[in-house]
Amino acid sequence: MFFVIFTQVTYSIPFALASIFSSNSGAGQGLSLGVLNLAIVVPQMFVSVVSGPWDDLFGGGNLPAFVAGAVAAVASGILALFMLPSPPPDLPSNKNARAPVVAFH
Repeated sequence: MFFVIFTQVTYSIPFALASIFSSNSGAGQGLSLGVLNLAIVVPQMFVSVVSGPWDDLFGGGNLPAFVAGAVAAVASGILALFMLPSPPPDLPSNKNARAPVVAFH
């Protein structure tokens, strides 16, 4: 059950964030989501093409592929921390403003 929740979050959060940031910055939402989709699909295609010969190169074991994936994940995390721009700060909210009251009679 928990695996399903984490999987759904992993699949939906990047697209939701790309949609929010692209609409706030005035960029094209379709283009931004398309680029994000390509950034996900192209590495998956690369892994599917290279993983068979990579396993054969090391005698059929999966450990070298996992180590290469771990190194790539750490490098990506470090690059993301230092190279991605910070989002703009949120606008200050007016805490004294009252929300309109809507009631059904």
